[in-house]
Amino acid sequence: MSVRQKDAALLPLVRRATDCVVSKVVADPRYSADMRPGDINDLIVDSIAACARPVRAMIDAHDRMYGNGSGEAFLLGPYLDVLPGAVVKQVKVRTR
Repeated sequence: MSVRQKDAALLPLVRRATDCVVSKVVADPRYSADMRPGDINDLIVDSIAACARPVRAMIDAHDRMYGNGSGEAFLLGPYLDVLPGAVVKQVKVRTR
């Protein structure tokens, strides 16, 4: 499987994990539409535990495709690097 094929196979799992985080952030009683993007980070961190199943599926798939341990590195690196921006963008779309 090429890197491009692996990335394409992983994308639905990344979306599922991100959608879960977005749903939990929007449902959090601390959330308000006027929050600054940086303030949402605490809500994102708190949502990860509630989204353990889709996050774990993403990590496990990454491990299968790219090697053992790569999923955790992906989660803690590239995924978390872009997650706050993705959450802010999707929250704005959902709360319009």
